Amino acid sequence: MDLQRYVAIDDCGNVINPMIVEGQVHGGVAQGIAQALYEEVIHDPETGQLRTGTLLDYSIPGIGEIPGIEVDRTITPSTTNPLGAKGIGEAGTIAASPAVINAICDALSPLGIKHVDMPASPDRLWQQIHRARGASSNGKEARK
Repeated sequence: MDLQRYVAIDDCGNVINPMIVEGQVHGGVAQGIAQALYEEVIHDPETGQLRTGTLLDYSIPGIGEIPGIEVDRTITPSTTNPLGAKGIGEAGTIAASPAVINAICDALSPLGIKHVDMPASPDRLWQQIHRARGASSNGKEARK
C-alpha cells in the first residue's frame, strides 16, 4: 500500500501551542492508518492463544508507510472553558481509518467492490480483487 498524501483539517478551538496540536494530529493520523491497514489481533482457532502478542507479529506502520500529513485548522472557540480550547488528541485518529478505507473502496469500485474490512492488508485486498474479477468474468455480480 502506498499512501501518497493525507490532509487533516480540524476545529481545535483556540490554539495554545500550535506545535503540540500538529503533533497530536500527526500521531492520531498515524494510528488511524495503522488501524486501517496493519493492526490485527489474531488468536489460534484451536487453542485461543494470542498469535500477535509481540511487535514481531503485530504489524504497525514504520515511518516509510506514513505519508506526508498536511495539517490545517479552523478555530471555533469552545464556550465551556475560559481559554476557548478544545481537545485535539483524538482528532487525527477519528477520521484516518475511514478516510483510508474509503479511498481503497473508491479505487476498487470499478471492480464492483464496495466494502473492505480492516485491516486492508495486501493479501486480503488481493483475494478480494481476484474474487471480484472471477465473479465478473463469470457474468455474475462481483462480491462485495
